[in-house]
Amino acid sequence: MVPIEYWLMRSIRRSLPEGLIDFIHDRGIFRTPGEETHRPEETARWYGERAQARGQALDGKAVCVVGFGGSFGVGVHLLELGARRVILQDPFAPLRPVRNSAISEALRDKYFTVSGDSWTPDPDRLVVLRDHLEPYAQDHPGTADFVVSRAVFEHVNNVNSLVRACFLLTKSGGLNFHLVDLRDHFFKYPFEMLSYSATTWRRWLNASNNLNRLRLPDYERIFGRVFGSAEIEVLTRLHEEFRSARPRVRSEFLTGDEDVDAAARILVTAAR
Repeated sequence: MVPIEYWLMRSIRRSLPEGLIDFIHDRGIFRTPGEETHRPEETARWYGERAQARGQALDGKAVCVVGFGGSFGVGVHLLELGARRVILQDPFAPLRPVRNSAISEALRDKYFTVSGDSWTPDPDRLVVLRDHLEPYAQDHPGTADFVVSRAVFEHVNNVNSLVRACFLLTKSGGLNFHLVDLRDHFFKYPFEMLSYSATTWRRWLNASNNLNRLRLPDYERIFGRVFGSAEIEVLTRLHEEFRSARPRVRSEFLTGDEDVDAAARILVTAAR
């Protein structure tokens, strides 16, 4: 049975103008934006912990944050943790003055030149890239020690192209950490998006934030092909929810292995 609530909420989300969506995200009304935006210090610390777990440290390193969400906070806190330089990349999310205003005056003055509402980052420490990563990576190959993201890849149309850009930007010996959320972002029905054909999804249900509906084997294949090998850890499995949705999930999204098909959040770690 099709959840009418799902169609209603997805239709509303699809029809809302982007300006209103940005306003809602910026202020955390009803829903919150990505981790980089609303919990930047925690996110920066999480990246540091991932690096340390791999025997590396942020100290003196260059970090590229893919899809930073419009808030400078994660970049500032990565610098505070010892990063030498941070590239904040996002071609879509608007800059978020409400979120940026939460940065303390001391940190603001440390990393920015402020004139009224305009914050100009110190270019030697913080680069704000409002373009796709591919051209930047081609012009600056091998310049990042770490390339990282959280809940970004599931929104990307051309994942192959972005993974190649991440590889190109990463220096030899460098690492990538990408947390990918495989759930339907109407989280009450985490596998519902897998019940529809590509045409129905594209024409009626997919919203402006775009969910590409790639699954665990897709990320294994794409990262493995570009990096040669990649380690993928399943952080969350939703077995009960998957079993409930299973009769309606389309065959192209099924492997027959419930541990694979019920994967909800994964961490991709890839070394150059």
